[in-house]
Amino acid sequence: MKNSRSRYRDGVDGGILDDDRIRILLLGLLFLGMFLVLLLRLYNLQLNHGEEHQDLISGQSLRKVRIPGMRGAIYSSDGVLYAGNKTVYDLLFFPAEMRSKRRRQTVENMYNAGKLLAAAMGRTEFPSEKKISRHLYTSPGVPMTAFSNLTPREVALALECSRNIKGVDIQQSSLRIYPAGKSASAIIGSVRKADSSQADDREEFFYYNPDLVGRSGIEKACDYVPQEKFVPALRAYPGQSVIQVTNVGYAYREMLGKREPVHGKDVYLTIDSTAQQLAEKLLKGYVGAMVVIDADNGDIICSATSPGYDLAKFFPRLEPEYYSSLRDDPAKPLLNRAFQAVYPPGSTLKPLISLAMLENGLVPDKKLYCPGESTIGNATIRCSAHRYAGADMDLETALEKSCNTYMIENAVAIGLEPLSEMLKAAGIGKKTGIEINESAGTFPSPALKLQRYRFRWNRFDTALLSIGQGIIGVTPLQMALIAGAFANGGIIYQPHLVSEITDSAGVKLYRRKIVEKSRLPVSAKNLELVKNGMFKVVNSPGGSGRKAAVEGLKLYGKTGTAETGSASSRRNITHFIAFVEYNHRRYAAAVTIEDGVSGGRTCAPLVAAFFDNYFFQ
Repeated sequence: MKNSRSRYRDGVDGGILDDDRIRILLLGLLFLGMFLVLLLRLYNLQLNHGEEHQDLISGQSLRKVRIPGMRGAIYSSDGVLYAGNKTVYDLLFFPAEMRSKRRRQTVENMYNAGKLLAAAMGRTEFPSEKKISRHLYTSPGVPMTAFSNLTPREVALALECSRNIKGVDIQQSSLRIYPAGKSASAIIGSVRKADSSQADDREEFFYYNPDLVGRSGIEKACDYVPQEKFVPALRAYPGQSVIQVTNVGYAYREMLGKREPVHGKDVYLTIDSTAQQLAEKLLKGYVGAMVVIDADNGDIICSATSPGYDLAKFFPRLEPEYYSSLRDDPAKPLLNRAFQAVYPPGSTLKPLISLAMLENGLVPDKKLYCPGESTIGNATIRCSAHRYAGADMDLETALEKSCNTYMIENAVAIGLEPLSEMLKAAGIGKKTGIEINESAGTFPSPALKLQRYRFRWNRFDTALLSIGQGIIGVTPLQMALIAGAFANGGIIYQPHLVSEITDSAGVKLYRRKIVEKSRLPVSAKNLELVKNGMFKVVNSPGGSGRKAAVEGLKLYGKTGTAETGSASSRRNITHFIAFVEYNHRRYAAAVTIEDGVSGGRTCAPLVAAFFDNYFFQ
């Protein structure tokens, strides 16, 4: 029995062992087959697709870097630099040379280096750990600017201190500068770094160094060539380079094929720097604006607004304290009053009203008795020439003395429509087309009154309009263009600040065109009649603008004083418009001063001082 059980057990055990061996052998053959298939697959990939995968691996380590170009300059018509670029020295950290095995240690290395260099140069600020960490996270492949705009002394101290610090270098860069400071600041405008997330070419580059872009003024208007929005002007064509990076993104080699940027184009303005400085000097201490144009083409000779601001403080960083002081100033220095402020024109509108009346049957020599006031319904409007109350007025005398009664009675007689046609032709209520931001003003209409006040237009509204009050608003620029139309025979030109744009070789890419926007619907005879009245305003002993007279000049003008605000807070907006010919060139001007005494006393002397100094000094 024992032997039989032993044989049975041995037989069973032996059968089990044989089955296991078979299974193991089969499993081994299966794995061997799979391994052979894998080897064949790898061989096929290496033989037929090896080059393709090698390129893919290399491509994953290459980074395309955008290189911004230098922004173009802005000059006055007489060659004075208003906005340009200054070569400066920046101290850079190269993360690839300063890195450690751990990111945290790299941040500490760079932070300590910045602290040490700042102490050596005598600076109190240096890159924070947060800034360094952000740079390593977003742009580890490009250098980080640690210190900007180093002085020559700081360069020497930094070079001495950095001898034993790896990954530090000093390189040149450009800084936007405004040598004229406050002069023409509202015209020139400011710049900022472009928002990379909104850039059209953002997807083309792994590391994106943005351009400087215009934020306001000519800096903004001439980022691109006017009317050619896809052709950069002040903006440059960017360059590019390709760098190879490590597996953690640090740059270690710049590849061949670097393309240098093409610098921006230069913009030449119509502004005469001498005229601009003179206008700004005359406005000092006032709140207001002065615009002087070439009456034969619409070019802006000068455009001053007061108070102003210092563009030099806007770049490279606008300090919050300075911006707050500008924003909170009740005089609103950030407002370009010459182009953006809208005022009631007062009696400076009377020459246009006179043209409309002449074209609709007014007899210029016919006398109208002025009792010193006009009554329309239950309302009374005092005559601005009240000291001449009891006198008979014809057209020229009414303009000379600025008689409200004469204008009111004759305007109400012909009605609103003829007045509206003349004002529309003069550009009231429409933007002029100047290159930078402007206001359209307010065009008087029954529809606007109904919308604003829920009342219909009546004779009293027409009476107010005839003396430049009520529902009407203009900019000083618009009034300068209207004054120019009296000088040139009735043409309202599109004004220009940009004369031409040139490349580095002096080739003109853009030249402003003289554009006739409209013509006043008036005969030469009637235009001459009104001009005679405007001449008497300045050159007659009793003229309201006699303080604008300049010896040796045949100057024409019109005063204006408009009242705004409620009875308890009423204030004067004073104006003077003028035109003159000198050396076969015709000029027109408009001056507006807030809270002045009157157009004749406050604004007229400013115009006299401008032309006297500009022509004869």
